[in-house]
Amino acid sequence: MIKIRKDDGPFEGRPRKDAEQGSSNESPRKEMNRPRRDERRGPRKFNKRNDRDFFGRRPEAPVQDEDGPSKSDEVTGRRYNDISDIDEQILNLLEKRAYLIRKEGAWRKSRQKSLVDPKLEKLLRGSFDRAAGRLGLDAKLSKQLFTLLNQFSLADARKKFEGEGYKLAPRVEPISAGITGPRSFRFTRMMLAMAASAGASVTLAPVTMNAPNKDLAKALKQVGAPIHWDDDFIRNDGGGSLQFEGSMAFVGEDKFNFYMLLCLALGHAGRCKFTGKPSLQLLDASSLNKVLPSLGARVVPMNPNNPGLPIRLECGGAMDEEVTLPGFIDPDFAAALTLAAWSYPGGLTIKGLTSEARDRVAEAVSVLDACGIKAKLGKDSVTVSDGAPSIEPRPRLPLSVPLNAMLLALPLLCGGQINVEGAWPVGEQADRVLEQLKALGLRIDKATENVVATMEGELPEAAAITLGASPDFMPMALALALKAGDARLSGADNDVAIELLDRMGASYEIDGDVIELKPGKPQWDGTWFSPDPIWSMGCALAAFAVPGIVLENHGEVTATWPEFWNFYNSLPTGKMKPKPEREKKDETKRRIKIR
Repeated sequence: MIKIRKDDGPFEGRPRKDAEQGSSNESPRKEMNRPRRDERRGPRKFNKRNDRDFFGRRPEAPVQDEDGPSKSDEVTGRRYNDISDIDEQILNLLEKRAYLIRKEGAWRKSRQKSLVDPKLEKLLRGSFDRAAGRLGLDAKLSKQLFTLLNQFSLADARKKFEGEGYKLAPRVEPISAGITGPRSFRFTRMMLAMAASAGASVTLAPVTMNAPNKDLAKALKQVGAPIHWDDDFIRNDGGGSLQFEGSMAFVGEDKFNFYMLLCLALGHAGRCKFTGKPSLQLLDASSLNKVLPSLGARVVPMNPNNPGLPIRLECGGAMDEEVTLPGFIDPDFAAALTLAAWSYPGGLTIKGLTSEARDRVAEAVSVLDACGIKAKLGKDSVTVSDGAPSIEPRPRLPLSVPLNAMLLALPLLCGGQINVEGAWPVGEQADRVLEQLKALGLRIDKATENVVATMEGELPEAAAITLGASPDFMPMALALALKAGDARLSGADNDVAIELLDRMGASYEIDGDVIELKPGKPQWDGTWFSPDPIWSMGCALAAFAVPGIVLENHGEVTATWPEFWNFYNSLPTGKMKPKPEREKKDETKRRIKIR
């Protein structure tokens, strides 16, 4: 039985009405000894009809405690206590459920079986549906909830945070630093997919071998690509094309990897399967069937109770040369379809691009241009011609715009100069970033192989920061707004940004899609679990304005960009500790068996 009351919450310590009136379980004897209702209240003094006393005088109004809670506040407090108590109990039960299913999965794995028992899942799902029906809960939402509950069992368990966390308190003094900027992860993966599909011999370097890059390399290898990799390069030996017929590719947990492989498979007749990590099991893959029939294909979920992976792709029908994307289609799918369109007969024209999808498609167009494929990007459409890609053996990989923009923004936060080695990409998004940084007082010197940012003067008063409208740049934009103090920041619909401002106690107002940040002294208290590595890096920048931010999961940044914390902690000089050298195997040593 669920206990509904609890004593914590925003109204902790205040007596409740039920506590003041006494418990209903008191003995009859105690009830008899109580004074009667009229005796407790005293003699009635006022006339019921006109609320006057015997002499015709009106009573004085009762004194109101201005500092006390209002009636609505008391009701809100009780509801908060009741609902948060139920939520806590639900989460406790969820943790126990996940533990039991993990335990079952470990037992099955020890016997070389799949982690999930299909028979057990079928019985549990039937029981869950019947219970939801008895309670009158929505059938569709109930099915989605059961699928979501299972994800907690299959996903990596989040360790309970114990400790002091990773405190961010950088030295605020002018920097004079240099670093080799990380290359674009998306450009690297798109170029790798192009090379594998075209059968070209290509070496991509330098690359950061994080999970998305490595997962794509593995998936392409599963469909026939001769791919090899090491710490800082990926190589496709070429000489053949991808073979999707009858294959199953594991795409990891990055949806863009899945979309690229799916769209490349559309040019091959037959059936193939795609599977991935639990996060992709909730992907709405069936929504792609609003577009795929026009391309002679369809996707079929292999688990009818899961909306996402694993799925089966059936393709080989007649393909239209023009498709219109519905507004709800994932922008990453639009980019993947653009990238693969050269392999379709007659090419493809894609219409109905949203503003966010257009930015993603622009990245794919830059890769196609580098490979000699004609692609024309319009206001809300893109046209890609068919043809044979021509890829250089060692193509130049441009800098990652979101990551290197944070490096270039450092002089705005603490002054000084930074030199980022690498080629700044060509494109509308990259240009918008440089224009924003220049508008805030930064001088940008862009060359073929590097970009230098130098702070001249101070941040302008009442700064207008528009980059927050893009989720990729909101972490950096928020840090710049906090440093400016008085700023108008676009992107008010970003829940993470609002959460951080509230945690800091910052003074702000929301005007439509703009956050108007007011001057003040924000301060940090407690620890924070960052939802994404890019937000962890954004907090590292924000710490120049609000020192003392403490992260619980800073290690996820290392998995994405291994050098970041090393460089950040070495500021203002930026001289990093050398990487530990891997011990080389001595081939001359032999093991001698002594009898």
